[in-house]
Amino acid sequence: METDPQDEQQEIYILNPFEILRKGLGVVCFDEKRCQRVGLKKNLSRFRSAYVGHPRVYADLFERLQTTEIEEARLDCSILGREKTLNYFFMTISFLATYPTEEEAEKSFSFTISERTFRKYVWEITRKIAALYPSIIFWPDSWGDPNNPNAGEPHFIITVDGTHCKIEEPTFESFTENKKYYSHKFHSAGLDYEVALSIFEPRCVWIAGPYPAGKNDISIFRHKLKETMLNAREFNGVDYRGLADRGYRGEPELLSVPNSADTEAVREFKGRALSRQETFNARLKCFDCVDERFRHGVEKHSQCFRACAAIVQLQMDNGFPVFQV
Repeated sequence: METDPQDEQQEIYILNPFEILRKGLGVVCFDEKRCQRVGLKKNLSRFRSAYVGHPRVYADLFERLQTTEIEEARLDCSILGREKTLNYFFMTISFLATYPTEEEAEKSFSFTISERTFRKYVWEITRKIAALYPSIIFWPDSWGDPNNPNAGEPHFIITVDGTHCKIEEPTFESFTENKKYYSHKFHSAGLDYEVALSIFEPRCVWIAGPYPAGKNDISIFRHKLKETMLNAREFNGVDYRGLADRGYRGEPELLSVPNSADTEAVREFKGRALSRQETFNARLKCFDCVDERFRHGVEKHSQCFRACAAIVQLQMDNGFPVFQV
């Protein structure tokens, strides 16, 4: 069997969480001496402040980027060298976490970097993390089991909700505002993403968007997710259903929303499941590139959102799940 010469040349650089902690803090100007003056708890707090996550999460992400079979996502340390690649990786995560301007970024890192180089590698690595996302967030194969014991009965598998993100007002030739982008949550321009979580395991299974924030939730559901659920039903003979808030009224065969006929136990179950969904969305908003008004256009926002969603899922995979229903 012949091997690809590129595979032979690629250098895999695996680090453990402690090494990620030390090197990550060094990138944001906490050198060895400063780190040694305080304990592990303080250094972990510094790391989370800079990168919104535990070193274990980014050790996993850095390894996945180097070993993935998704060509567009693969990060090759042999091109720039180990240290520079790792520096630019942390620079990108810091950008997603704090969303600085290029002028602010110039003074944020322990190494000197030009605005042009910062811009080039931040977007290059963000694109790679976004390209990795389908291997981290996906509709589970286990739901495709025709022998599912719940076949023939309603089987609640997901919660679904939309989350709005602020953007700069899109500009058009004939006018400066477009009502379809108006977000009632921010009273300004925004984008909407549809996010679905598995109810009984800590896993995001669906992201669709971005959509203009003026598009209502049920219309977004009918665009793609409805068909996905119907196809799963037809293939498996399982009455798959989801839980959603009242903005999703209109598809009672697929989505159950809170209503006055619910028993106390059902109300509690729905409320807890939807609160759990909000917890996941809140973790996404811990990244300033998702939470603050975005300056770089719709396409790059989609890349940033998916990159951050992948990181939040890796948080859940690495010991920080959302609470159980």
